[in-house]
Amino acid sequence: MLRWVRAVTLTGMAVAAGALACLLGRCADAASITSTFELGLGARAVGMGGAFVGLADDGTALSYNTAGLAGLRRSSLLSSYESRPGTSSYGQVSAALPHFGAGITLFDFGEVSETDEYGNTIGSFSYRDYGFVAGVGVKAADLPFVPRNAWAERIALGLSAKSVVVSTLDAGSGSGFAVDLSCLLRTNSTGLITGCGVGVVAENVVGIPIRYGSGHEEDWPRKLTIGTSIELRDQVVLALDVTTEKTVCVGAEWTPIPSFSLRSGIGYDSLWRWSLGIGARFGSFSFDGAIVTHPYLNAQFRGSLEFGW
Repeated sequence: MLRWVRAVTLTGMAVAAGALACLLGRCADAASITSTFELGLGARAVGMGGAFVGLADDGTALSYNTAGLAGLRRSSLLSSYESRPGTSSYGQVSAALPHFGAGITLFDFGEVSETDEYGNTIGSFSYRDYGFVAGVGVKAADLPFVPRNAWAERIALGLSAKSVVVSTLDAGSGSGFAVDLSCLLRTNSTGLITGCGVGVVAENVVGIPIRYGSGHEEDWPRKLTIGTSIELRDQVVLALDVTTEKTVCVGAEWTPIPSFSLRSGIGYDSLWRWSLGIGARFGSFSFDGAIVTHPYLNAQFRGSLEFGW
């Protein structure tokens, strides 16, 4: 199976490498697009302000940094639901195992009133985004052209493919496809600092624009995210993500006992938003909850349940 993982990773990176150079040059000019992929998987990273690219040590790595799948030691099934009172809801189901991951997401804006030119309500319509993502992660040491040494064991590479389907009025319905590349360096040690990580994710390196029923096409926004994390005595995690879109996420997680965690974070993307989170583990089951405040809109609430083996 590992041989197949290598082949998939190498083929995908060969296709995408030629587009990586233009990624850096086009980040600032990318069009804005709303899709379920911007919301992430699970509730753990949400409680940490969204800072997870340099950590990516669980099944939600599929969403934040696919390279983290290479370091998974167990398989898991994850489902989560998010409510934004008065506006929308978001749900997802995903599966992850060492080297592989796949998931389905749904963003539902609910019913929207349709009006005529005079402001009179003449009906309603719905708006939904369906997302499909699959990814593979492999350690650099497992690639045939990389020397097997300590550093190659610590570096992982990731490749993910994703597709979005927009379902609304015919003119606004459409679909598209894109590919992300990622890498993750993690080290472990003893003493005060028990681990640290640095990750890089290049989003939408290549893809097919979202084509709508009206004939309009929308490019996927190209973005580069750099993240770092540090673990203190296997109890405290500090994480930081920055992007080429001038967004910043800072988060912390405290695990005083193995079965319980507290989280907090702050994110900036033209507005500052605080988040709080909690995690509890009972045998093979894990529950995570998070709340994110907004200066003008209602707070968002997300909960996730994971079964691991």
